[in-house]
Amino acid sequence: MTARLGRRHIFCLSLFLLFARLGHANLPASFNGWQTKSFRPIPASLLEQFAGDDTLLLHEYGFVSGQRREYTRDDSTLSVTLWQMRDATGSYGLYTFSQEPGMEERDGEDSMMERQGRWLARRGPYVIDARGESLGSDEAPMLLSEIPPLTSRQEILPLLAEYLPEDNVVPASTKFLMGPVGLDRLAIGLSAAVIGFDLGAEAAVAQYRTGGSALRVLLVSYATPQLAARQLRSFEDGAFAAGADRPKIYARRKGSLLAFILDAPQEAVAEGLFDGIRYESVITWNERAPNPKDNVGNLLLAAFLLTGFCLLVTLVAGISFGGLRYLAKKFLPWAVFDRPSAMEIIRLNISDK
Repeated sequence: MTARLGRRHIFCLSLFLLFARLGHANLPASFNGWQTKSFRPIPASLLEQFAGDDTLLLHEYGFVSGQRREYTRDDSTLSVTLWQMRDATGSYGLYTFSQEPGMEERDGEDSMMERQGRWLARRGPYVIDARGESLGSDEAPMLLSEIPPLTSRQEILPLLAEYLPEDNVVPASTKFLMGPVGLDRLAIGLSAAVIGFDLGAEAAVAQYRTGGSALRVLLVSYATPQLAARQLRSFEDGAFAAGADRPKIYARRKGSLLAFILDAPQEAVAEGLFDGIRYESVITWNERAPNPKDNVGNLLLAAFLLTGFCLLVTLVAGISFGGLRYLAKKFLPWAVFDRPSAMEIIRLNISDK
């Protein structure tokens, strides 16, 4: 009996560990000759020790947990950090914010960027940041071997950055923002109150080079066009109050989207970028349209017509039956309807004793 219980406990423990492994991502203990030198989990209580100045930024993107592994191979070292965000939107934001000038995008099913000495990747709610001069481009994707992918239904990413103009954009400069921390870090020149992150707004910013000038485009998405119009009025009122002391910022609204052009040397340059924004508002009527069947008067009229039709059918049937009886009695020599056998009535003389 004891041995049976022991085997059952071992079996249950094995299943638990199996499902836990399937549902949690890890960095590999070794890959392509790289061996783990040290491993440290990163709970929320120790995040500042590992993230430093990026602590608030990670919390803004929905930090859940993390881990860091130091690898060695021969005389080379490699430091890899795995960040887990609350969802794919948060990991997408952290992935874009972590990109640096000079990084190039790599082809593949996962989002990957690299430059000499650094490799960045995103899969589902996870972001991997690897730093080491000896990490090869062909072996870097091996770090994703123990990270489960999300289904297409779970992997829903923001579309805001896709609306940015394509021409003259600086590579690896696009950032997706979810709060005031990232906005302040970029020093855009707009306050969080103008953006309205507390209203559920999301933003995307990118750098551009046109005509020898460096400028930035900021797109802000709101839940409704009314919110976007209200925030635009707030920005215009603030710009009017600031007068000439404030740098010129061009703003325009497209549906529920606000576009800001910063550092533009001329209005014509700003207009060209506005025209390059790939966003068209679409109005969808998703309420049920009324039809004639919903009219109560039509319903009452149909009820009266049905009643009249039933009465007419009854009248015609009664006249037809009566006429048939009359004709049968007059022209047929034998009784069809009023035969004596059919006219007999069974009486129960209940009152007789």
